[in-house]
Order: sequence, then C-alpha cells, then structure tokens
Amino acid sequence: MDAKRKVQALADMAAYVARAIEKEKGHIKVVSHFDADGICAGAIIYKTLEYLSKDFEISFVKQLGKDEIAELSRENNSMLIFVDVGSGQLSLIKENIRVPVAVVDHHPPEMCRWDKLFHLNPHNAGIDGATEISGAGVAYVLARSLSAQSKMLIDLAIVGAAGDMQCPRGAFCGVNLLLLEDAEYAGAIRCEKGLKLFGRYTRPVHKAIEYCTEPFIENVSGNESGAVQFLSEIGITVVDKKGKWRKLCDLTADEEKKLSTLLVVEYVASGGRADELIGTIYKLKNDYDVMEFSSVLNACGRLEKPLLGVKMCLGTCEGSEDVLLEYRKKIAKAVSSARRMRKSFVVTDKATYVMGGSNIGENVIGTVISILLKREIKTNVCVGFGGVKGGKWVKVSLRAKSKGVDLGDAVHKVAAEIGCGAYGGGHSGAAGGRIPKGSEMRFVELFEKFL
Repeated sequence: MDAKRKVQALADMAAYVARAIEKEKGHIKVVSHFDADGICAGAIIYKTLEYLSKDFEISFVKQLGKDEIAELSRENNSMLIFVDVGSGQLSLIKENIRVPVAVVDHHPPEMCRWDKLFHLNPHNAGIDGATEISGAGVAYVLARSLSAQSKMLIDLAIVGAAGDMQCPRGAFCGVNLLLLEDAEYAGAIRCEKGLKLFGRYTRPVHKAIEYCTEPFIENVSGNESGAVQFLSEIGITVVDKKGKWRKLCDLTADEEKKLSTLLVVEYVASGGRADELIGTIYKLKNDYDVMEFSSVLNACGRLEKPLLGVKMCLGTCEGSEDVLLEYRKKIAKAVSSARRMRKSFVVTDKATYVMGGSNIGENVIGTVISILLKREIKTNVCVGFGGVKGGKWVKVSLRAKSKGVDLGDAVHKVAAEIGCGAYGGGHSGAAGGRIPKGSEMRFVELFEKFL
C-alpha cells in the first residue's frame, strides 16, 4: 500500500470512530497518557469535544493496567475515549468495560475486537506508530473528522511527535512530515536553521547558555555570571542599545556562527554529533520551539501536573519556567542518585539494569536511563526499575541505542510471564511497564532469555 492509500485508510478509520463519538449524547470520559505526547493528544481531543459541546471530562494515567481499568469500570460514564493508551490493553478493556469505547492510539495493537470498540490505530493502516505518527497525530486525524475548527490544533500534533522522540536528527518522516507541511502552510509553525539551544526565542542568550548542559561548559553551565563573561569574551553583548536582554534569535548571523563553532567543538569532543546541536528549528506561535515546548509538557506530566500542560497547549504558558526548573532539579537529583548506585547495577553482555529502588521514582526513571544510556552505559539496552508510590509495584522503563530488539514486545511478554497483574508495552526503542515489587531479578532473568 503506498503512502497516500495508507493515509486515506487512516482517515477512513477516523471517520468511522468520529461517527460513534458524534452520536454519543451522554457523559464522555477521556483518558490520556501523562507524557508530552499524551498531553498534546489529550488537549486536541479536549478542545474538539468542546467545539462539539459534548458533556465530558479528562484525566491522565501513567500506565493503563488492570487496577486503572477496574476503577474506570465503576464510574458512571456513557463512553470512554482512550488517547495515546489502550491499544495494548484491549482484552483488559473488553473484559471490564461495558460502555462504548474509542481507542485513539499509536502503540502496536493487541488483536481484539468487539461490537462496542471503535479503534483508531495507524498500524492497522500499515503506518508505523513508532516513527511516522504519534498519539497526538492520531488524535489530530480524528479531531479533523469531528470538527473543521480542529485544524487550529495541528501544531500540537507536531509537538507530540517531538515529545515522543519521532524527530531523529531534527527531521520528521511519514505522516508527521505531511502534518508539518500543513502546519507550515497554515502559519502554525515556522522552520529555520540555527543553533538548537532551549530558550532560543524565550530567554536571554546568557540564560540559554547557562542552562545548556550539552555541551557542558566548565564555569559556564549552571553559572549565570560565567555565561555572561563567556559571551563577552567572544564579542557578544547580552543587552541591546535599548537596554533589553538579547535572545539567541536576536544575534547577528556572524555572532551566532561564532557561538555555534565554539559550542559544537565542545559538544563533539564530549561524544555528541554536530547535527544534534545545529539544524532545523521549528518555532511555534507561542515563541517556543517545538522541542523546548515538548520538554515543558513532559515536565508537567512528570511533576503530576498534566492539566497544567493542557492549559499550556491551549494558550496559557504562565508558569512554564517554574515547571522546567522544578523538573530539572528533580532529574539532576535522580541522576546523581543513580551514579552513586552504580555498583548495584546488573550488567550483562546484552543489557544494563539500573536498580533505582525508592531512590529513583517512577516519574523520572525513564529520563534517567535515557541520560545514562546516551553517555555512560556501554550496552545497547538499558532497563531501569523505579519506585512506585504505595510500595506494591515497581515501574520498569526500557531504552535502546539502536534497533535489534523490540522492547515493547519484550516487556509485554516478560510481564505476562511474571503475572500477578504485571503488564507492559511500548515501541521498539522505548517501552515501559509495571511489575510486582520484589520481582525485579525475575524480570532480569526472563528479559535476558528474550534478548
């Protein structure tokens, strides 16, 4: 099936799901994932249902397992819409939920059908949900079938894709690329080339340098006065003639080239690639670039403030700097804890297992192992175990540097073998799940066999 036919097949499925939602007259409960992609997807559906004057509410989940689905089954809803979750839990949903269910997801789907299921998933149209379209992208396709007004939300589809790491080396592909072209044409996103530092359009240039950790510059990163001095020494003033702080986007071409050269030398020397630091920047109407805004939304989710993320998606960006600062502190503390615990890591020829315990919580374990895998861990696969509130469960996060193993399939099968309510899923390069506390070494044993 060629690309146009795949997209048309997805649009046809969206129209079918849209008809079921349009007919619903009762209370609709929307359940979305709490990461950046899930927040964007949730915001798209939220605003679209608002356009349709539906009676609805929205909530967010870290994982969709037996406990969460059982709780939803006890609520008085006329319809459930699962967004960025659900495709891997269809049998559990069928077993517990009696009302009509719409599942709007991009994760590999479980093969399960029933008459009250309305399922929109790109894999069923031959589109790779790991690289070509995110949960927010799928939500946008559905939203366009529900309301012409939803075309104003197209930028969120791109932010969601970026948040779901579907922009390798700064380039989108598949349906994401088509959506980006539409967003550019509509004026929702503007593309330009330059230095990809967070705060390009939103912070004084010395603050962007101060907050820069890749590359980490001795006496500059994390040091405001050091950042000002660094810029001064290379001939870049931090204030303009009117006394206002200059942003990175305010620099002349020569100034940005000089700064870029120095930063790239530092970055490449630390093991990074130049194209990770210089390339295409996707500017949103709210003055954030796409990658930075996805980080803000991810921080909202990890700090258990997903509704604040929805508000930011829909136009209120107050408090974003506070959220980022709080999240940075939390991540820095967790990474430091992990480094102190290196002797407790289980390292095999195939994978490294980070035993986070109560020192690294479920909301940050995925970010921590991504950071460690990028610079410090030698194996292709890293698995992290993080503590879950209540002490009954352990969060499992999995990341891979390169292809070779389907982590989503692996964690799903390993969790099924562990049993006792364990579950998991995700994509080939990034996945997650939840297992009973105390079963970590059993997971390691089973996962090693899978590898």
